Amino acid sequence: MMQDLTAEEVERYADGEIAPESLPEIEAHLRDCSRCANAVLGVMQMKRAVRAAMPRFTPKRPLVLRKRASQTFVWFAAAAALIVIAIGSEMLVLSRNTSARELADLHSTILASANPIDVVSTDRHTVKPWFEGRVPFAVNVPDLSATPFRLIGGRVVFWHGRPGAYLLVSKGAHKISLFVFESLPSLGSTPQMTIDEWRANGLTYVAVGDVSRDDLEALRRAYGG
Repeated sequence: MMQDLTAEEVERYADGEIAPESLPEIEAHLRDCSRCANAVLGVMQMKRAVRAAMPRFTPKRPLVLRKRASQTFVWFAAAAALIVIAIGSEMLVLSRNTSARELADLHSTILASANPIDVVSTDRHTVKPWFEGRVPFAVNVPDLSATPFRLIGGRVVFWHGRPGAYLLVSKGAHKISLFVFESLPSLGSTPQMTIDEWRANGLTYVAVGDVSRDDLEALRRAYGG
């Protein structure tokens, strides 16, 4: 027994575009299936009402051909543009999520290493000048003494060929990695870790850690972001 017609098949039948070899089976189904018959009837009535409401004129044949060719070109161009936009958007999302996962993995790798930081100090006046000459930008290391966070130290990291500053910060027993790079694109998110990013003075700050979103937002505020 034939299944119900799809919306596309209903449209094609109403427009007379069903292949001749399929027509007997579909018409037999419509005789036995009131739901599909009503669907086809509704589409036909709508198309008839639209045609009746629109003014019509009979242009010369060359004009009709040019109009059809122009409409076809416009439809193809619009469809191609939508496909490109959809693919581009999907690739952008995938790229952002991949970047977020990479930084989350880098966070885990650094913390698992024997020497996660090269300069060990809770004093920002020691850590900040340590980066001078090691990265091509000035590293902002604010005073965290009035916050629940504590500076542990820092190191230089390289990611996608970019040199960046890495600051290790703690909140209780939790460790937070703060990456600082020049002009990174938006990174997206990852279920592996909580990630927060912000921009200030031409630099991109990315905080990664197994803490809450509120904790990372508080760290951002401590950095003036």
